[in-house]
Amino acid sequence: MKKILLILLLILPLIAVAQRGPRFEENRERIEAQKIAYLTEKLSLSPAEAQQFWPVYNEFNAKREKILERTRERHRKLRTSEEGGISEEEASRLADEELVEAQQMLDLRKSYHQQFKSVLPASKVLRLYKAEDEFKRVLLERLRNRHQQRGGR
Repeated sequence: MKKILLILLLILPLIAVAQRGPRFEENRERIEAQKIAYLTEKLSLSPAEAQQFWPVYNEFNAKREKILERTRERHRKLRTSEEGGISEEEASRLADEELVEAQQMLDLRKSYHQQFKSVLPASKVLRLYKAEDEFKRVLLERLRNRHQQRGGR
């Protein structure tokens, strides 16, 4: 299940990139606002906690997005190169990049885990991780339902 979610999280931004424009930015901002509201509710942040937490979380999220953008770019290259074939050398390089990015994501999470624990109780840090996963699931379900309502598979 986690692999499916990861694949969807990597594919959905690719679809969104293809549809960039004013509407894309509006949707992105709306989703981000919903995520903030969702996390705030699930974590039951006090005003003092929120004041310390959100700058750390926003910094973490910005760094995570940079890693994910490189991942999406690699996937675009892979998709494009599959149409014309891909050399073993290029495949090896792309596979190595995949592992590097996975390690970077893990290192980022480990680093910010300590920072989150410095501004929130450990119980709320655990709730943060759970709430992020729940939000992704809810968002994917909404997208899936919207696609089905529009006549998709």
